[in-house]
Amino acid sequence: MSELIDTRQNERNFRRQLLATVSALALTGFISAHDAKADDNADRPIVWIELGGQLERIEDGQQAFAPPFFSPSPPDVLAPMVDVQKLPSHSFGENGKITFEPTGSNWLVSASIRYGRAGSTRHQHYETARQTVQPTELGNPIFGVRNNVFGDGQGDTRESHLVADFQAGKDVGLGLFGSRGNSVVSAGVRFAQFTSGSNATLHARPTYVSSAAKYRPGKYIGHHRHFHTYTAIIQSRRSTHAIGPTVSWDVSQPVVGDSASMSVAFDWGINAAILFGRQRAQTHHQTAGFYLKGPLFGTSIQHSTYVNPPVDHSRVRTVTIPNAGGFAGITFRYADAKVSFGYRGDFFFHAMDTGWDTQKSSTVGFYGPFASVSIGLGG
Repeated sequence: MSELIDTRQNERNFRRQLLATVSALALTGFISAHDAKADDNADRPIVWIELGGQLERIEDGQQAFAPPFFSPSPPDVLAPMVDVQKLPSHSFGENGKITFEPTGSNWLVSASIRYGRAGSTRHQHYETARQTVQPTELGNPIFGVRNNVFGDGQGDTRESHLVADFQAGKDVGLGLFGSRGNSVVSAGVRFAQFTSGSNATLHARPTYVSSAAKYRPGKYIGHHRHFHTYTAIIQSRRSTHAIGPTVSWDVSQPVVGDSASMSVAFDWGINAAILFGRQRAQTHHQTAGFYLKGPLFGTSIQHSTYVNPPVDHSRVRTVTIPNAGGFAGITFRYADAKVSFGYRGDFFFHAMDTGWDTQKSSTVGFYGPFASVSIGLGG
């Protein structure tokens, strides 16, 4: 009996010792982790300043002005008149961001701004070559001049865009991305501004019909012709200003190295917003035409000229603009500095009024490769 009592007593002592040992280890681990986190926070910069740039592809949905004389114009004649109305397809954007990360906290506050602009002045011209035809018919020369058709466009276009964000976020990684990974969910306010403008002068002779002059013994058949020449002058000014709530999710996962020294991380993120604002468009266009019919030589010429009065429109609308974007890239970090490379895109749906005589909503988008440098301060 005494042996049984001693055995039970030993088991109880063993359990107590085991529990005490596990508790001590857990407490030691918690204290170590807490101290390590405190050390990390102490070493972590309080403020990050980021500067960068992006080569942006622009999607704007700009609608070309198409006067009635575009209809009889062949594609080669149309091309220069349409091309000079297009906004630049690329721009170089600049961005800056400042982030405040309080010591001992997984909260952060940030303010960022992205700005880009582009412009172009173009003159494009197309015309067919003059052709002199000199075959022979029954030994008598036949000749004629086929005058050329042409299309000509001179235009100046420009655009600018600005996007500003003010956000507060929290690191909610919860160990899902490893002890060194970050998963930050943020919410705040986004402001967006888009402007564009164009001026163009278009000239066209889309058709030219002529008959060759013929010389025959005792007879002359004259050279006849008829053609149309047109001119159009167009101008536009467009803008949108909008503001609204925004949310984002940014993830950074180290793949090589230790963030305390040199490391390489894979970064990605998504953002969404709903913006409310005003959309404005002012357009102006005027067309004129000239028609001629008669012989190449002589005074029996018929011609007519018309000038259409200017047409002006001014529109202002209240709009709701859904916005979505994202990025993916690689960040190289050493001590308190980071260099990032990646690809980013942002799209604002129904953001601009790109119509001429009537309203037409178009999506504005900016996407392309980016690079940035960040410097950490404090800590």
